[in-house]
Amino acid sequence: MANEKSITYAIKTLNPLTNALEDAFWDTSELQVKDRIFDLVISIHAELNELAKLSVSDLDLPYEPITREFANCCIKLSVLMDNVDNWFPRTSTAQRLKAALPESASLLKECEL
Repeated sequence: MANEKSITYAIKTLNPLTNALEDAFWDTSELQVKDRIFDLVISIHAELNELAKLSVSDLDLPYEPITREFANCCIKLSVLMDNVDNWFPRTSTAQRLKAALPESASLLKECEL
């Protein structure tokens, strides 16, 4: 499968999303939005922690989600993408999320934003 993404690609994709989500958390005052973001951040951190345990020689292997939490994030990522402009008034935060969300969703099978 030539289109498989590597573990290195996954790490490089999830880190910017985590940073954008952390900024987004502080950019909104709505508790429900903060809860959604926090849930995503926890799921992504868990995935990145598992990826950090891999050997350097494994980084070129095809990526598959390791944690169940991240594997089940497609709907959460989709809802966030659909509401970026409504939930985050700061242009820079919205742009970073719009750039990072589709790439991160592409790591999950059958998840397109």
